[in-house]
Amino acid sequence: MYCFAGKLSQVFCSCEILACDEGMREAFAIFAETASPLSSPAYTIFWFAMVLLAVGIAVVEGRRLQDCTYFFYAGYVGLIGLMSLSNHVLSDSLRAALGDRFGMLNNFLHLPYAVSYLFFVMSYFRVREHSTAWMRFYSGLLVAYAVALVWLGVDAVRGVSSGHEWGVLACNLVNLVSSLVLGIRATRDLRPGGREFLFAGLPLTASSLVLVSQFLSGGGTVGSSLIAFRTGFILHVMVFMVALSVRYRDMRSPLER
Repeated sequence: MYCFAGKLSQVFCSCEILACDEGMREAFAIFAETASPLSSPAYTIFWFAMVLLAVGIAVVEGRRLQDCTYFFYAGYVGLIGLMSLSNHVLSDSLRAALGDRFGMLNNFLHLPYAVSYLFFVMSYFRVREHSTAWMRFYSGLLVAYAVALVWLGVDAVRGVSSGHEWGVLACNLVNLVSSLVLGIRATRDLRPGGREFLFAGLPLTASSLVLVSQFLSGGGTVGSSLIAFRTGFILHVMVFMVALSVRYRDMRSPLER
């Protein structure tokens, strides 16, 4: 009976998460269609300010709690901010200076934040201490990132693109999906911060889908869909701050009893 109730609760939890993701996607899609491009410059400044604030809070908390998870999180958020700065603020200047190599720079900038996210997930769920299998998997993924980096470097020297961007994309996709699987398993096992980890990923997943779908379909404007993505990222950052707090509180409570 208890086993059945547990399975049923897992099903309801999964349905709840999927429903939230679908609702967020629709909300961000509406926002992307209706947002005024004239608000983009002010919102861009606000977005970068929020990124800097999140990085600052994570670094301060990491030093206070002596927890490297916060530093990996700060690196992940900060490097996404750096990539956005390159792609959407300095893109014209960088294209003029680098020419065709700007695309290679853009592909390279997808590596540091993704590797930081990987280390963040490993530290968040304490993979090294709890799962040898997951540790081997993530070690293999790190090797794959190293191969993608070498591939990108060789193409940069040759001045050609032989498909390294697909290697980077594949690594990032495996990174994202594996983190969600790990989050689902942690939620099932009632581990600290597991459920919060999944909910923190919903806004970014939903807004990223809007950004990609708008780009592929040609609907809406780049400016408005970018605002929708950044709105999702801000929510993503805020919920992750809550998730980190829940994780730390629940990990500390057994030690204080």
